[in-house]
Amino acid sequence: MANKATDMSKIRKAIKFYCNGKSKLFISKYFSLSNITVKKYISLFEVLGLSFEVINEKTNAELELLFSHTTVESISPKLQKLHDFFP
Repeated sequence: MANKATDMSKIRKAIKFYCNGKSKLFISKYFSLSNITVKKYISLFEVLGLSFEVINEKTNAELELLFSHTTVESISPKLQKLHDFFP
C-alpha cells in the first residue's frame, strides 16, 4: 500500500542490521518492508551522516521528524514569475 506509515522501530532495527553488514535485500525481507523503503531510509541515514548510536538514542517521534524533513528545492526565476502571475 502506497504512503503507508512506516514503524520507526523497524527502521531503527533495519539501520542496525545495515551497520552490522546485512544487505538491503535481506533487511527488506526480514522486516517485510519494500526494497524502496529500506533504500530510502538507509540513504537518508547515510546522507545525514549520523552514527547508529545517535539514531538509537532518539525516540520514534524524533526519528520520524528527522527522516521526514525534506528540503525545499529552489525554483527558477521564470517559474517564480509564472507563480506570481496567478493569485
